[in-house]
Amino acid sequence: MKFPTVTGRDTAGRQLTLPADLDGEQTLLVLSFHQRQRSLVTSWRQFASELCDRFEHFAYYELVAVGSRHGMLPPSTVGGMSPTNARQHVHENTIVLSVDKQAFRRRLGVLGEETIYAFLLEDGRVVRQAAGVLTPSTGQALEALLEAYRDAKGRSNGSTSAGESSS
Repeated sequence: MKFPTVTGRDTAGRQLTLPADLDGEQTLLVLSFHQRQRSLVTSWRQFASELCDRFEHFAYYELVAVGSRHGMLPPSTVGGMSPTNARQHVHENTIVLSVDKQAFRRRLGVLGEETIYAFLLEDGRVVRQAAGVLTPSTGQALEALLEAYRDAKGRSNGSTSAGESSS
């Protein structure tokens, strides 16, 4: 499934178009719908940060989907918080999406807003998804996917150079 094209703002106020403006050949997006879910998102943060350090092709973002009227947020709010409070409550990789939440959920194939969702993207396509907090088995599966991607990329790069031997 292709990740829906949506616009959002990062913590510096820059407008981004997702998934085109995201870094990483493989990108993990952790999506929340309510401020009270920030602690659930935190369960992913340290692990994702460690993966970013280990895999140069990997990037991580936290998405906050807020409801919108005509797709616009008042300039003094970021997800229903003042800009000062927002900086204290969101991670530097947070992107706030002002979207029609029901339509956005439908396009992603998620049923409700009761929990958070994690999506692994490759070339703008969702290749894996999970609901809820990070579990050991989900973490191991994500790590295995990143390793397999890196290894396959390394093999394809090594085999394209004629006359070079891999050691």
